[in-house]
Amino acid sequence: MTWLTSYSAAAELTDNFRGRQDHLHLLAAGLLGEAGSIVAEIKKINREAGAYPSYRQRLTEELGDFLWYFVRIISVCDRGLLDNLRPLKENRSSGELDIRAALDLGAAVGRVLSLVQEKQPSELESTLMLVWSTLAVVANRAGVNLEDAGVANLAKVGSRWPVEKSFHGLFDEEYPVEEQIPRSLTIQFLERSNGSRGLVLLRCNAIGIGDRLTDNIADSDGYRYHDIFHIAHAVFLGWSPVVRALLRCKRKSRPEVDENEDGARAVIIEEAVSAIVFSRAKQMRYFESAAQVDYDLLKDIQEFVHGYEVDQVPVWQWEKAILEGYRLFRLLRSTPGGQVTWDLHRRSLDWSPPKRSEAL
Repeated sequence: MTWLTSYSAAAELTDNFRGRQDHLHLLAAGLLGEAGSIVAEIKKINREAGAYPSYRQRLTEELGDFLWYFVRIISVCDRGLLDNLRPLKENRSSGELDIRAALDLGAAVGRVLSLVQEKQPSELESTLMLVWSTLAVVANRAGVNLEDAGVANLAKVGSRWPVEKSFHGLFDEEYPVEEQIPRSLTIQFLERSNGSRGLVLLRCNAIGIGDRLTDNIADSDGYRYHDIFHIAHAVFLGWSPVVRALLRCKRKSRPEVDENEDGARAVIIEEAVSAIVFSRAKQMRYFESAAQVDYDLLKDIQEFVHGYEVDQVPVWQWEKAILEGYRLFRLLRSTPGGQVTWDLHRRSLDWSPPKRSEAL
């Protein structure tokens, strides 16, 4: 069981619940939640019968998440139990994947939760062994190798919660300076009136850039300031087709990059990401009190940008870009307007209030 022992040691480094008094209870609740996700995926497979092509990828991810909670519970309860787990007979060919195997897994996990609540460690070991054997049945019938699921899980967790955070390199380092996103720049967001509605225009070095924007919605929500999100993408992701278009720094020396990474479709993708995140942000007071971003939203974004260079960027950078972008959005919206200064070398984004001559 060498791979499981190694996986367990790596999982421990990413356990953000450590040190909490309710550590074991949180792990048990997480295990139950992941068991429910596995049941849900298998239900979809049976319900849609061939119309669910990504089921194995999704199920591999859910099994990997389940495995994380499983090894963490074992480590907390009885680290030596890992050595007593029987090796699995790996079977990469899928068999009949009916719902009963998943329900057996859910029932065994439910028993784990009861034993944790009842503080009965003597029965917990045998129940965890049962969970392992039922997990093996589900994985084998799905044609999923649990070791592969564990490797994929560690990569995912490392992208979201790395032990050490290091920004992905900028995508345009090897290009002429005129084709690089400027490493430092100040842009003015000027608020003006358009009848009864607010209007925002951008200026850089005393020159107007981009279009004059209103909220384009009956319920005024400040979306006229949404270019700050693209700026945050440029700073914290090193990626923004919209900013490249605004500042005319598309990578035209390589036509295939200009078309595929900096072209109209990439611009549409980024605008769509901005709109999708904004719809969630409105429900959360524009992330005013948020220390993190919902992981499901981050996964949706990664799936949305798949195939573009930015899909190499780890998830935590997306979270950073979103939270910092909305921090400045709230300042711009409430003031209104101001100056935004970025530094790509330091990956920093700062705001200062508008000068008196810039105010309404």
